[in-house]
Amino acid sequence: MNKSKLLIAMLLGASLAACASTATETSMAAKYDIDGFKTQIEDGRLWVFEDGSEELAFFKKHGEPAKQFTNIGAGPEGMTVKAASQETLDKYLSAYKK
Repeated sequence: MNKSKLLIAMLLGASLAACASTATETSMAAKYDIDGFKTQIEDGRLWVFEDGSEELAFFKKHGEPAKQFTNIGAGPEGMTVKAASQETLDKYLSAYKK
């Protein structure tokens, strides 16, 4: 196999692995959704958004927002929880613990 074919095969494999990882994280995150909140997992961290919020739409389109709030180890199963606002983070954690 020449070098260009090997490179293409490696890139294709990496792309498929990344897609599988993203799909797995997305389906796993749904188990942490609670009434009024949607969740996403990225890099092992749980992102929380109010259902239907502009922040959720931004995250889906562009990825992580520049301004973010984090509570390390406070989420389900000891996960780090992140949100675009402290208010959303606090509301989710309060509702999740009930």
